[in-house]
Amino acid sequence: MEYLSRVLKTMSNLPDFLFHPICKTLKLTHLIFVDDLMIYCKGNLPSVARVVEALNHFSEVSGLVANLDKSSMFIAGVDDATKDQLLATTGFIEGTFPIRYVGLPLSSKKEYLWGSTEEKKKLALVAWKRIRSPKKYGGLNMKGSKLWNVAVVGKLLWQPEADVP
Repeated sequence: MEYLSRVLKTMSNLPDFLFHPICKTLKLTHLIFVDDLMIYCKGNLPSVARVVEALNHFSEVSGLVANLDKSSMFIAGVDDATKDQLLATTGFIEGTFPIRYVGLPLSSKKEYLWGSTEEKKKLALVAWKRIRSPKKYGGLNMKGSKLWNVAVVGKLLWQPEADVP
């Protein structure tokens, strides 16, 4: 997977690849969790075509192939014609939110642990301090997202700046 990371990094330096708007500052192209891969890019045909090219290259070199039955593409902010083109280019199915990943809900809208959204606020039934407490003290042992973010960004920055042949 280290090689795939280098391939995606090299791909991101090409002039026709555009980062996802939220990922542009960090130049984030992907996240890998155990055996799951999430790739981020701008929802345009040249960027997605570059991602497909990088995945195909990795597949040829490693012999590993994405399981299309388990692969989804989450698309937002593009018209239907563009969406159809992107799906046809990748061969992935269109994913829809909300989904659950490692037991946690993921949504395209900003939601809070207690079910509040930006439009509708709910009173928190449990204090965040209690949620973060260890299970032996009655909490859920959830780590603060700020610490996890620092750890993930640190790992990304630690990756070597090697060029892919």
